[in-house]
Amino acid sequence: MSREFKKSFFMSLIAVLLVVSNLLGMKLTNFFDITIGVDFVTYPFTFLCTLLIINFGNKKEAYKSILIAGVIQLLITISYAFATSFGTQIVMPDASVHVNEVFKVSQINILSNVLAFLASHCLLIYIYDNFKHYGKELYGIVIGLLGSMFLYSVMYLVISLSDYDSVFVINMLLSNIIINVVMVIIVTILYYILRDKEEEVIESKKIVDGDKIKNKIIKRKNSTTNNRKNIPVKNTKIEKNESSKKITTSKQKVNRTKK
Repeated sequence: MSREFKKSFFMSLIAVLLVVSNLLGMKLTNFFDITIGVDFVTYPFTFLCTLLIINFGNKKEAYKSILIAGVIQLLITISYAFATSFGTQIVMPDASVHVNEVFKVSQINILSNVLAFLASHCLLIYIYDNFKHYGKELYGIVIGLLGSMFLYSVMYLVISLSDYDSVFVINMLLSNIIINVVMVIIVTILYYILRDKEEEVIESKKIVDGDKIKNKIIKRKNSTTNNRKNIPVKNTKIEKNESSKKITTSKQKVNRTKK
């Protein structure tokens, strides 16, 4: 598969994962005696998509993909709110009950999710790009994922659970942090499995070629300096003395001839 196809695939997948995460909404479950939102199964993989989009493309395309995903989510929310404002469905009442149960998510939850999504992914791109610039990609991935997931959890829970008890919000935040640490490990492993390894080969070739060019330039400079050193330097004082001796000898000869 080409890099362009992989990039397009993950740009589409990030929007799908965001929409599915919002559909899951605030539905809670117990995971190893930890109360956590069901969207922990899908949402952390949006960060994986962002990292892979940078790997297959660049950070500008990653910014573009998260913006498009946010716009798609807002359009789906607006279209669903507009469609349900006409009343309940009467053709398939049983199906409509199940659909309404799936889409039973308040607008404030979706808006908080979109805002947290945009902010956290922008933070991930910024941290990852800066660390990668200095050749520390692994540090950029781990620190970027930890920081962005923590920012997402704080923004999403504080905004969407503003009406809830503060103790419940803090417990949810602590459980999210525990799950996020586990998901950081999983996402990091998946990134190194799915990333494009050709980029490393290209970068290593660029480094080798750059070193070769630098060595050639250094050799040329050394050769030119050595050639300059080997050029005989004319001693002007010796030449002046020799010319003065010639003049004196010629004068003596003239005087002898006169005598």
